[in-house]
Amino acid sequence: MGKKKISIISLVILILFISINCWQAIQGRNRKNLMKLELGMTKNKVVQVMGTPSLNEAYKTRDEGELAILFYYTNRKWANGNITKDECIPIVFKNGKLIGWGDEFYQNILKVEVEIKKDSK
Repeated sequence: MGKKKISIISLVILILFISINCWQAIQGRNRKNLMKLELGMTKNKVVQVMGTPSLNEAYKTRDEGELAILFYYTNRKWANGNITKDECIPIVFKNGKLIGWGDEFYQNILKVEVEIKKDSK
C-alpha cells in the first residue's frame, strides 16, 4: 500500500471518529437538558434550554389551536449521517406552551388533538 492510500484511510478514520464523538456529545447534552424542562414552559424558553431542534412539525388542532413538535437528537440508530425522528425525542407544545414530551405522548396527542372526526360532515 502506498503512503498516499494510507494517509487517505487515516483521514477517513479520523473524520469518522470525530463525527461519532460529536454526535455522542449532542445526544448527551440533549438528554441532560431534558431534565431541565417543566410543563407550561414557553416554546422560546424550551429552545433556550435545549438549543436548536433537529426537526420540527406543526399542526392545527380540532379546536383551531396550534400544536408544535420539536425533535431533539437523543439516540443514534443509523450511521448514515442523517437524523431521523426515530432517533429523536419529540417535545410537544399546544398554543406555545409545553404540554409533554416523549414518543408515547407524541403519538397519543396526535390521535387526540389532530385526528379528523369521521362524523364531521
